[in-house]
Amino acid sequence: MPEQTSKQHFHVVYLGECGFPFGLANIQRMKLLSKALLDAGAEVTVINRKGKFDPDQSLDLPLRGMHEGIAYVYTSGTIYRPSGFWSRNWQKLQGLWGEFRYLRQLKRDGRLQAGIISCYHLGQVILYRLYSLLLGFPVVYNYVEWASAMQHRGSWKERLNDYLFDNWVVRSMDGAMSISEVLMANFEKIAPGKSQLKVPIICDFEKFNRPKRPAERPYFLYCGALVYREVIDFILQAFDRLPEQPAVELHLVLGGGDEEDYAALQKAIQTYDKGDLVRIFHNVPHQQIADHYLPALALLIPLRPTLQDAARFPHKIGEYVATGNPMISTNFGEVAHYFKDEESALIADAYEVEQFAAKMQYVLDHPEKAKAIGRLGKALGLKEFNYASYGQPIKNFLYQLYRKAS
Repeated sequence: MPEQTSKQHFHVVYLGECGFPFGLANIQRMKLLSKALLDAGAEVTVINRKGKFDPDQSLDLPLRGMHEGIAYVYTSGTIYRPSGFWSRNWQKLQGLWGEFRYLRQLKRDGRLQAGIISCYHLGQVILYRLYSLLLGFPVVYNYVEWASAMQHRGSWKERLNDYLFDNWVVRSMDGAMSISEVLMANFEKIAPGKSQLKVPIICDFEKFNRPKRPAERPYFLYCGALVYREVIDFILQAFDRLPEQPAVELHLVLGGGDEEDYAALQKAIQTYDKGDLVRIFHNVPHQQIADHYLPALALLIPLRPTLQDAARFPHKIGEYVATGNPMISTNFGEVAHYFKDEESALIADAYEVEQFAAKMQYVLDHPEKAKAIGRLGKALGLKEFNYASYGQPIKNFLYQLYRKAS
């Protein structure tokens, strides 16, 4: 297949996410994939089929617009999520019909070359597959999680959705952009002969090239969703094993959860000897994340020996290494594939509290070596995870699928 050149018109739609341009990992990956395609000469539109924002908090966000060069549209007629049951479901129907009409018009205008799907809802993705067959455009799946391995999705409806999703829906895609070696191997197994491209975590390193604000006290930092409570408890146990001097803090930058969840976490923190040195930051806007990451002694991301963690590749790892600070993790999954202990990161051999605490202690005992490791980690990140490096390969990949479908 010939390569798609920047002079040829190529329009890609992003399907399945809501809330653009605000949000954490999923939205940030969407933005970076889109910006990479823009750099390669493609056009990108993010289609939001329903509103997501709180109607009590006014937001200056038109229904159609541009964000960092990326076009977006809300087909629901509003950016807000109604509070009433009937209003929400009516909005879903409006958004569903509006989304199809928008795609149909793009096709009539010759501006629908490929779609990228990013969600886990069985019915929604099946509809996108039907749209692609009816309108004649290829769809690829943004393959970043093994759905049925996600431990926090425990209801029978979620389990059924995820089983059917992993065993049927994913294989129905025209191709996949897989984030890990595990997901690449799985897609090859369930969809033999279909095309895929590995797109690991990606990051805009320029956003982290800014001055560090001075820290009141040295600190380690973990960023994650409160649903990963097991990992938070693991980090708290490791932090509690550090010596009293020098006095350092642990900052937890957390998202999701409700008041009861945070109250339970705060109560648990007070049971630790070093509980008074733990600070929680809740739902930090993404544009402020760098201000928390940059002054940290080290950034923490222990990966568990589970299928879920083997398959995923946390978005924050790219942002961690972009700071130039050392990352502390475990020798598992994609971390083991890219990073080496005491070279580009600090890697515990196993998911064990004592080993992880020892890596945190290494940062305190060898501050200059830790800084050098952070610098090498950033160099590796620039080589492997810079979003700008993936624009042309992604565009060529999608173009080949488009040519095949035409």
